Amino acid sequence: MGIENKVLSKLDFPKVLVRLAEYCTLPRAKELAVGLTPHVDWESVRLSLRETDEGKSLLRGNPLFSVRGAKEIRPYIERCLRGGVIQGEELLEIRDTLQVGRKIKQFFLETKEEFGGLWEITLPIEPQKVLENEISRCIAEDGKVADNASQELAEYRRALTRLQNRIRESLEGTLRNSAFQKMLQDPIITQRSDRYVIPIKQEYRAVFPGIVHDQSASGATLFIEPMPVVHLGNELREVVMKEQREVQRILLMLSALIETHADVVAELHEALGKLDLVLAKAHLSSAMNAGAPGLVTGQQMKLVQARHPLIGGTAVPLSVELGIDFDTLVITGPNTGGKTVALKVVGLMAAMTQSGLHIPAESDSRMGVFTQIFADIGDEQSVEQSLSTFSGHMKNIVEIIDQSDERSLVLLDEVGAGTDPTEGAALAMGILTELHERGCRTVSTTHYGALKTFAYETPRVKNASVEFDTETLRPTYRLLVGIPGKSNAFTIAGRLGLSERVLQRANTFVAEREMQVADLIENLGETHREIELEKQKAESGRQAVERQSKALEEKAVRLDEDYELLMAMAREEASELIRGAKREADAIIEELKEALRKNAKQQQDIEKARQGFRRISAKLDNGRQAKRPGSSGLAAEQLKLGQTVQMTKLRQKGQVVKLPNANGEVLVQAGIMKIMVPLTELKLAPEEKKTSPKFSRSASIGLQKAEELRSEIDLRGMLVEEGTEALDKYMDDAVLGGIGLIYVIHGKGTGAMRAGIQDFLKGHPHVRSFRLGEYGEGDSGVTVVELK
Repeated sequence: MGIENKVLSKLDFPKVLVRLAEYCTLPRAKELAVGLTPHVDWESVRLSLRETDEGKSLLRGNPLFSVRGAKEIRPYIERCLRGGVIQGEELLEIRDTLQVGRKIKQFFLETKEEFGGLWEITLPIEPQKVLENEISRCIAEDGKVADNASQELAEYRRALTRLQNRIRESLEGTLRNSAFQKMLQDPIITQRSDRYVIPIKQEYRAVFPGIVHDQSASGATLFIEPMPVVHLGNELREVVMKEQREVQRILLMLSALIETHADVVAELHEALGKLDLVLAKAHLSSAMNAGAPGLVTGQQMKLVQARHPLIGGTAVPLSVELGIDFDTLVITGPNTGGKTVALKVVGLMAAMTQSGLHIPAESDSRMGVFTQIFADIGDEQSVEQSLSTFSGHMKNIVEIIDQSDERSLVLLDEVGAGTDPTEGAALAMGILTELHERGCRTVSTTHYGALKTFAYETPRVKNASVEFDTETLRPTYRLLVGIPGKSNAFTIAGRLGLSERVLQRANTFVAEREMQVADLIENLGETHREIELEKQKAESGRQAVERQSKALEEKAVRLDEDYELLMAMAREEASELIRGAKREADAIIEELKEALRKNAKQQQDIEKARQGFRRISAKLDNGRQAKRPGSSGLAAEQLKLGQTVQMTKLRQKGQVVKLPNANGEVLVQAGIMKIMVPLTELKLAPEEKKTSPKFSRSASIGLQKAEELRSEIDLRGMLVEEGTEALDKYMDDAVLGGIGLIYVIHGKGTGAMRAGIQDFLKGHPHVRSFRLGEYGEGDSGVTVVELK
């Protein structure tokens, strides 16, 4: 049994799905998006989140990857299964979809170790290259059946061309004939009812031989087919009918061919729809600045700085736990203080996680899997069923109690409201006790003060409140876990102008015990705020220490790089010394050999000289091989696939794609480039912490540009002059920001923008090289530019 749609609607989950559907390309993917429902088993949730993680990783490395080119082909398949005919343009759409499926299957075949979840989505895709080729052979790019689709069709079309030329030649002769010049309304050849005719004046109808096929609206002009071309027109008509029958036969043949592969084509289209949905999830995650929570066993959650995905940047983050130290949370506070929003955020984060969606919260958030989510939120009044607000709530709560268990998440808004406060509070405590004893994870909002005491006295039940600023008389929307809500009625009334005498008289009607509880709550609130302030100070200190530690680590890395560079220079210098010493030694030996021919006694001196030069060479070789004390060489056994390494000469980091070959070279991927690097030029890169370093105001403008600038620019819709001007400014920013590779999106169209952009790039001082995009990068609609 899945989570009910009415519960998801109360949590605004369908609105999130509508936003998800906006990122889909295929209509089938949009259908899957709006119909998405949360999984209730842990393994399905894990696989869904894994797919979204891989989709986001794929788009980081290849931001233009998509299923663009695939079309909505389901109606065509259904038509051919019913015996219908698929037309030329529709066949091209099927071919394009097959091509996209084949190329995507090949892409994930090559990267399945990195994108295992996405590879599984594409497993049902069976490439249909033969079917693609047959459609391409028979259908031209304009959607018409090609001449070479069959030998008969080619002959018919050649015959059509011959007959049309003969008819035109005959008619042109008629137009040039001086005997007919005065009869012509206009010296032109036109068509009426697929017959070639010429316009003749009405008064010459009796003397001009031919068949009338039409006349003008005024009746002054008759469109007549001259008698000499009538038999040619009849022959042309016969050939046209034969050509049409042959075209229909070819379309029927292709439709039958697709019908035999209908299941395979449908599965390919469905796989593309599912892949498109995963890519849409990844795009939505980036748009919300979201991430995958840690998935844990058991029914628990820990939300850190969670934000409602539909409220936007003004939303106050929510941090809350449930199922760890306590199972039931009772939230108190003023109206419009954010209690209901907090309730919805808790339920919405659970529903999004179980649907494979990333949640807008910090990376150390954790979520369990709930088999059921129940919600009693909003006005349950029903005129049709003669239910009051209280009755509507009670009917809903009765169903929740009957169906809930220890794997359920229950969200109750203003439990027990709508009746006598005393009875309502008692009823609320009874309901919460029942749900608590069943083991449910429950979050409830209330105005009843009695529930604050209930939460204090009941194990694994916790108070919480939404903070209220008595200075501005406005809620801050911050959730304070562990602190019950305090009534601010007297404070608000005093600030709004109620006299002190009235307030003092009102205080006499409040029980002393209630005043003590209010003072206790106020003291607890002050203590909580002080603790929060100290925690913030401690966190700031910890972050400062981490920044200093990070700076020291980076400095150490730079020193290591400088040392490696100096050592490389020293080794090169030593090699030059060795070569020089050997050259000198050879010259001396040659001189000694010459002297030997003169005096045999000098042989001993020659050998001594040779030994001396060997000692010099050995010392230089030892110096060349010297290493920094404490450093260790990188052996092939230390490398693993996917490991991050430092390329000492390029001063770049990358990931190992293939282990060392026989020549000791390693294939390393740096960004989107793959390069072969000798093992001797690699070292293990230090592990990077996930926390982003904070930069001072003196940080370079280039780093700010790199953070703000995307690696692509879209020039579609601009004129060439506007596009080159925008591109010039963008490349200045890209070079300043240290971006080495950019994608210029100019679209395909007529090719004018592409030609203008590439002419502009040829002489640009920032450009090292450029090329058209490959498959997955945008094809000829994108130019990939490498900057200096």
